[in-house]
Amino acid sequence: MSSRLTNCVIRLNFRVLPFVPFIVPMVLLCILPAGGCGRPNTQFQLSPLDKDKLTPILDALRVKYDLISTLQMAMKVTIEEAGQKEEIREYLWYKKSEADGDLLHIQAMGPYNEPRVIAIAARETFFLRYHNENEVVIEPLADGVLQEIFGMDLRVSDIRNTIFANPFLDGSTADLSLAHSGAKYVVRRPGAKAGHIEIITIFIRDSHPAVQDWNIVNESGKVIQKTKFTDYREVGGIMRPHKVEVERPNEKTRVVLNVIKPVINSEISDTKFEYDRYLDENTKVRSLSE
Repeated sequence: MSSRLTNCVIRLNFRVLPFVPFIVPMVLLCILPAGGCGRPNTQFQLSPLDKDKLTPILDALRVKYDLISTLQMAMKVTIEEAGQKEEIREYLWYKKSEADGDLLHIQAMGPYNEPRVIAIAARETFFLRYHNENEVVIEPLADGVLQEIFGMDLRVSDIRNTIFANPFLDGSTADLSLAHSGAKYVVRRPGAKAGHIEIITIFIRDSHPAVQDWNIVNESGKVIQKTKFTDYREVGGIMRPHKVEVERPNEKTRVVLNVIKPVINSEISDTKFEYDRYLDENTKVRSLSE
């Protein structure tokens, strides 16, 4: 697997929880929107009527997240980049810990179902292991670390948002606008990067809100990133997407995540998120300055 494709896979997963941090954890696999500091814009302002319509929808989306204490799933990740296509299997474990906050562990697997890349985002630390090379990166969990590793602006919070199909988990709900027709609600807000706008489409299905699209456009209206959540099915009494598609037109990159047998609220030991067991006397610890 090329290092570029490997990094692409890792980026995906992370944007959800960083989570990341939450961090990545790596993997969730989703290519994330560009970071930066967004600027409040007065054009994004809800009328009292629209606020009354949107607030219970955002509350319901939050409740779905709050009901999940653990999540584990396998994924088939398809990466299309500049005419090349590759499929990779990944496994993801997520846990909310009262003592340690969000914990994330992602593994990208090789052709014989052996771990090739392991990423752990937990307890303020980001751990990345290249299994075959027996090399690791261990750094404080921070947006700047993700940017150095993956060569693009990534926010830790984007990973969690993607994993749980809820862009609003980052708390960015102060500057919003709303348009809706029937069961379709379209929310706009300033993007993470100055000049960018996020357009989030929510459908109400059987009284349950489900985010379908999360797109980012620049000041000229050009699409920077498109994320689509589809194939919603009930898992442990909670509706979750089983397919996530992320497309970045400028980079000619498309990533499709097909979720396999997700399990919610099963027991996951805290040791799953400890990285010491992946270290031995021959492990090379690589710093970002190298």
